[in-house]
Amino acid sequence: MLITRLEKVSKSKVRVYIDGDYGFFLYQKDMERYQLMEDEEIQMSLYEEIIEDIVLPRAKQKALSLLKVMDHTEAELRRKLSRNEYPSFVIDQVIYYVSEYGYLNDERYASAYIRAKMGSTSKRMIQMKLSEKGISKELFDRIYQEEHEELEEDPEIKAIKKLIDKRTKGLPCETMEEKQKIMAYLFRKGFPTEKIRQCLQ
Repeated sequence: MLITRLEKVSKSKVRVYIDGDYGFFLYQKDMERYQLMEDEEIQMSLYEEIIEDIVLPRAKQKALSLLKVMDHTEAELRRKLSRNEYPSFVIDQVIYYVSEYGYLNDERYASAYIRAKMGSTSKRMIQMKLSEKGISKELFDRIYQEEHEELEEDPEIKAIKKLIDKRTKGLPCETMEEKQKIMAYLFRKGFPTEKIRQCLQ
């Protein structure tokens, strides 16, 4: 394997390219330790040592520090580690590591998110936000149904009533124009038309 490029991106950070492709980044102290040079061969044993002793532990530490601040989905964590320039095969190992120890759990994340938003946000909006975070529709549908079954009142009906009260300050809608404005507002929030009509009646 040939080190084809060493790209200094800051005072302390260097990107290492191997055989023309991005390999990993190291800090200046690592560069001094391993004495890597452009256009020189890097032995497989040294490459593996750098990955195992430097790159992978740092990626794990980064993941743990991110998860310590707040829960993430697997997709979110992958994106953040990728933005921090960790190689994809290293990210795979990190995801396995944090999942094995229970630090990363998409089902737990989705359950907590749905519970927090039910009763104030439409099902469609909750699903859209979780989809952006990498939660599949199948997982969302199953967990939403489970959470829904535990509630006495339909959470969307509850949320619509709450928003109507907020918009009308608790006063009844007397004109068709007022009702249409509220319907349009709630529809933009992702609530189904039939449930909006039911609450307005």
